[in-house]
Amino acid sequence: MQQDPTLQLQALHDDLDLLKNAIETEDHDTAEQIVASHDQRLRHYIHTHGVGATADALQALLAQQQAVTVRMRELRDQAAAQLRSERQSNRAASAYVQAGTLA
Repeated sequence: MQQDPTLQLQALHDDLDLLKNAIETEDHDTAEQIVASHDQRLRHYIHTHGVGATADALQALLAQQQAVTVRMRELRDQAAAQLRSERQSNRAASAYVQAGTLA
């Protein structure tokens, strides 16, 4: 028995909502599991309904996926900036300590 395509599509959207929440709460293990199951669910949906899937439905899903991807990039960039700042602080502290020992 095939599942209703509308329900399958809603489950894909729900996956992305759960993924966004997992990313925001830095629950990386859950995010990884969601991505894996979402990939399987999406592949099944496309295999089952590929040519019969409406373009509008797939475009809406793609837009949601892109929004999650944008957020992931933002968080990555914030983390990179934090790491750069911490490295710069550590270098400054080391230089300060070294200058103090030379005096």
